[in-house]
Amino acid sequence: MNIVVRKLVLKELYVNRWMMAGASAGAALAALACAFGKAAFNVGALAWLTAIIACGAMLAIYGVMNERKEQSLQFVLSLPISIRQYVLAKTIGLLLCYLVPWLAAAAAAVALVLLSPQIPDGFLPYVVLLCGFMLANFAVLLCGALQARSEGLVTAVIILTNMAVSVYLFTVGELPGIKAHMWGPAPVWNGAVIAVLLVELAVLATALTLPQLTAARRRDFI
Repeated sequence: MNIVVRKLVLKELYVNRWMMAGASAGAALAALACAFGKAAFNVGALAWLTAIIACGAMLAIYGVMNERKEQSLQFVLSLPISIRQYVLAKTIGLLLCYLVPWLAAAAAAVALVLLSPQIPDGFLPYVVLLCGFMLANFAVLLCGALQARSEGLVTAVIILTNMAVSVYLFTVGELPGIKAHMWGPAPVWNGAVIAVLLVELAVLATALTLPQLTAARRRDFI
């Protein structure tokens, strides 16, 4: 990784620092709110999801789409850097920006399950899977944003990945191997949990690798 790529990665972290801090604090506070009764749990869970989803969408909008719209991409590509290196820097930079609030949200959610007497420990595998899905879902969003050449396509990717969250919540939560143990006194890491986790890891790896195989090879990236 040359110095220009490193500088571009650090630029993403600097530019998005307040968004990262706000999303991290919001997700942590939302998880804390979940400990204060059933109604607070519903509101807190929704706010927790909103903080993570909104952070991912804003990173895609300001990190990829606005760079094209404001024509700053032409300046970046005029630097001593190839398109492949630019795509790599953008992927690493925005992924690191998302990992900060994601880690804060995941840690807060896991701590909530383990420390709150009102939430059974059997809920932990589902929370871990949900956190894994949110990371993989952002990787898909980032992959789509890097592939798309128009604002409309990026918007469509954002909408589809947001809709995927609702589909995931109801689909995975209803799997027999997960639903049967969700409200139990101890976490159960059975085949269903492992299978879903492996699918999430496969999606994550594919989404992060694909831009290097496709978008990075375009002669006209603008």
